[in-house]
Amino acid sequence: MRSLKHVLWGAALLAATPAMSATQDERARAAIAEANAKIEAALQAKGAGESATLTAEAQAALRDAREQMGRDNEERAIAAAQKASDLADRALASAQTAQAQATDAAAANAAQTQAAVSAAQQDAAAANARAASAEQAASQAAADAAAARAQASVAAAPAATTITTQTQTTGAGVATGTTARKTTVRKRTTTRPVARATARPAEVKTTTTVETQPR
Repeated sequence: MRSLKHVLWGAALLAATPAMSATQDERARAAIAEANAKIEAALQAKGAGESATLTAEAQAALRDAREQMGRDNEERAIAAAQKASDLADRALASAQTAQAQATDAAAANAAQTQAAVSAAQQDAAAANARAASAEQAASQAAADAAAARAQASVAAAPAATTITTQTQTTGAGVATGTTARKTTVRKRTTTRPVARATARPAEVKTTTTVETQPR
């Protein structure tokens, strides 16, 4: 009876062994497929540096898993495939981190470039404003200088003078004078005034008017 039990147990174990082996084989194949997919994702990320190193190590572990699978050593194949998956995960994470850092650096550089462009535009606008102001000041100075020269020229020019001469002649008049004439009558001297016409020269009156007109 006891021997029969041992035989039945052995038969059950033998019957279960193929099923257990098939499950282990499927697990190994699934692990290898998962590791391969992760490695492909890491390769597509095109990571450099640490990511590239980890991807290379994952590929080596995947090759080992396939070799162990070919030798019907499913447990080692599963272990190697899991190692390949872990390395591929790390490689992908490193690549994504590097990409994020590169994106942030590019955004920062773009912001700095934009800020520099804006500052340059503001400086150019300020320079143009200063140039326009200087040009306007120069034009105003030239106009002031021209006005000053014109004023100086007017001040230096001689004034226009108009001379008007009027001559008025008054006819000759008769002046009355007294002339003493002696008459001797019986030794008596009598003096009497005698009117005598004395010619007076004509009077000429000249009037000169000077008019000065400023320029």
